Parts: sequence; structure tokens; C-alpha cells
Amino acid sequence: MRWLALNPFIIVFSLLLSWSTMAETTYPLHVVDGLGNTVILEKAPTKISSKTLFTDAVLLELVDKEQLSSLTDLANNPNYSAIKDILPKSIPLLALNVEMIIANRPDIVFAANWSDASKLAIIESAGIPVYRIQTPNTLKEVETEILRVGDIVNRRLAAERVIEDMQQRLQQEVILPKKRLTALDYNPWGTSSGQDSTWDEVLKQANLNNAIEGLVSDKYGQVPVSKEMVIALNPDILFIPAWVYGDEKGADKFKQDVLSDPSLQSVNAIKEGRVYQMPHVLRSVYSQYIIDAILFVNHSAYKKL
Repeated sequence: MRWLALNPFIIVFSLLLSWSTMAETTYPLHVVDGLGNTVILEKAPTKISSKTLFTDAVLLELVDKEQLSSLTDLANNPNYSAIKDILPKSIPLLALNVEMIIANRPDIVFAANWSDASKLAIIESAGIPVYRIQTPNTLKEVETEILRVGDIVNRRLAAERVIEDMQQRLQQEVILPKKRLTALDYNPWGTSSGQDSTWDEVLKQANLNNAIEGLVSDKYGQVPVSKEMVIALNPDILFIPAWVYGDEKGADKFKQDVLSDPSLQSVNAIKEGRVYQMPHVLRSVYSQYIIDAILFVNHSAYKKL
């Protein structure tokens, strides 16, 4: 007792430590998911099933790996997953398998807004809450969804730290050009991502103009782009795929076709040697790793200028 009396800072430190580990979210929690459904959690989830690459990435930053009952079956796929190199081997990788999820009885399942609705309905009918992520298109939407996940799993402060790290990397590593260049997403299947897409946000954050900005996109954010349109748009930079699904040599063949096509030689991107293959894992990412996509695009465009 005399020792404690002589060391009041120990008492203060202990109190601070206790406060820092107190609950960040008040339960029962009512939260609206990406499809407008109200999800109710009676208590903080201790067993979590992730069925989106977004929540795979976010949850690995927020919770202990022991809390993750499963991640998606794509979590170790080098073409889709940004977390393949940090993926704990102890976590099962499962598709949206209804029987296994119900048998495992997680406290919550994170799914995508486009996940199989009939399967999710069965999981919900078994009394397991399902939160459907609304796929974000903008950096602000990514940050908002990370905070929502943080609130759900009782890790708000950790979610805020993820966002702070994202913002810090942008401030410190993005190159500010003297003149913004224009870029075009160009691929073998004849489309480009327009203003209602994550790609458009990546270009904006990377200080590039989207060559097809203002053109009407379909419901998937895509705009048809012909060879003639590429010539007319005359972008400063072409970003092309580094991987084509189902065709191991497809990406390299497409690159050679673009570089050697006589009709495209007048395009600035071809003349200036600014044709870059973008890894699919970065092209399709929409978690906190969108920062890696932004930096890849920004550095490709401006690092050598």
C-alpha cells in the first residue's frame, strides 16, 4: 500500500489502460446495411465470417485472427487479393457455403450487396445476422464503410487508425504534377471505366484526368471504347491489364498488339511510351488498399517526369 501511495502515476496509468480497452460500441446495435436492411447485434461479435475481399482486408486490420471463423476463398488468390502475403494460415478460406457457415455459427456474416440473396436468406433464417457491404466507388465511401465495419465489430478506434494511415500515405507519397495528364483505361474487351466507378476515383486521387469523363456509363460504370475512340480521345497514358481471366498470355499479347498497331501510333500514350500494365489486384481493389492503386497510377504517370 505504501508503494502505491508513493507511485500515483501507476494508478493513473492503470486507469487509462482500463479505459482504452473498454467497449467502443454500445450493444444491442442496430445498423443499416448496404441494401437498406436493419441488422441487429445483441453483443459484440467474437466469431466473424467474411465473404467479401473488402471485409477480408479490413477485418485483418481490426480484429484478432482468432475471431475470424473464415475469409473468402479468393483471399489467397494473387490476382484478386491484396492480403495474400499477410494471410494467416490458420483462418479457413471458404466460399459462400451455407451449410458450413450455419454449422460454424458465426456471430455475424459480412457479405457483398451482390452476393447470392437466396443463400444469405437461409443464413439469416438460421438466426445469424448478415451485413451486406455496399460496394464503394469513392475514397470517402471506402472510409465510411471501414468505420461501419469497425463499429459493428467493436473496433472503432482501430478503424479510425486505418483511415489515418490511408490519408497519411496519400499526403506523403502522391506526386503533385505541374500539369495533369489524361489517362484511359483500355482493355481487350472494348470498355473503359467511367465516372461512376472506383477507377475514376483512383485517377482523380492520382491527379489524372479520365479521358472518358462525362461520357454516359452503363449500370456497371463502363463505357464502350473502340480503337477509333482511343485515337480521337488521344490520351497521354494508357493503362492496360496485366492479367486476362482465362488467358495466361492474353495480357502480354494485348500489350504487343497495342504497341505495334499502326493505327494507334499517333496516340500520345504510344508516342511517349506511356503504356502501363496494371496488376488486376490493384485494378479491382476497393478496400484500404485502394491507396496502393492510387500510388501505382500516380507514380507510373509522374515519377519519371
